[in-house]
Amino acid sequence: MGELYDDRRQEPRYATAGIYYLQSTGRGIPGRILDLSVNGAMLEQVDAQPLMEGSRVNIVLSFSGQPEFIADVLVQHIVNGRVGVEFYDMSPEHFSTLATLIDQHQRSR
Repeated sequence: MGELYDDRRQEPRYATAGIYYLQSTGRGIPGRILDLSVNGAMLEQVDAQPLMEGSRVNIVLSFSGQPEFIADVLVQHIVNGRVGVEFYDMSPEHFSTLATLIDQHQRSR
């Protein structure tokens, strides 16, 4: 299924260094954000965080030098310690933060 997911990507993904945590657990154990696109992200799986394929959760994404932002995500797949999520809903302000991050990655290429 991972290959199928990769083939459906419509936007480029950028390797990145940030952290995420589930909004419902506050600042519990953070996980690393491995890559990012305008449509989703690949996250490090954290055992203490109850993520299940097909579930929707709110995550807080944090990147150095940028304001934290919240995304409602759909967990697409969990394979080999990696969690693929699709951004489902986000406020315009938080989407602007995401768009700024993507723009920074595009310019650095």
